[in-house]
Amino acid sequence: MPSVTATGNEVVYQIDHDNRLIGFNSEWDAFAVTNDSPHLVHGNIIGQLLWDFIQDPETHHLHQTLLQRVRQQQRPIILPFRCDSATLRRFMQMEILPLPKGTVEYRCLTQRTETREAVSLLEPNAKRSDQGQLLRMCSWCKKIAVNDDWMEVEDAIRQLQLFASATLPGISHTMCDACLHKLSMEPD
Repeated sequence: MPSVTATGNEVVYQIDHDNRLIGFNSEWDAFAVTNDSPHLVHGNIIGQLLWDFIQDPETHHLHQTLLQRVRQQQRPIILPFRCDSATLRRFMQMEILPLPKGTVEYRCLTQRTETREAVSLLEPNAKRSDQGQLLRMCSWCKKIAVNDDWMEVEDAIRQLQLFASATLPGISHTMCDACLHKLSMEPD
């Protein structure tokens, strides 16, 4: 049984009117280092475009839409999302706030975490197959597509028998229908 922890850690970053990263709180660097991504500490990425870190077209389009809405309506948007690691499920809330001159602030609050057995599929340095096989993972809820169903990563591993081979497939990020529908239904 996973253990559940309420955390309250909040990662904050800001982008300017051109969508370049311009500001970070101290939790940003702590989160990057804790999650084996020291190359993402603020000193290494300040001034880069937000889009340099969002690869899949669905999530890119979603963020463009959300940013446009926040800037035009001058009202914040609050959304739930997941940011999992190999050993944690992180249930988070994202608040996107308008600031002066087209600047936008993202506030990502960890509401709770659940520990789990390490899932090597989510290890950033896991050996991946070069055969072109990719699993589709939802950028928002972190479920994996198995045929026409979206499953938690552990269930998908069992269903697809992913550990029967010596290497793991790569992961392609997209959005599942449920998250895409839910996020497109957010009030204007």
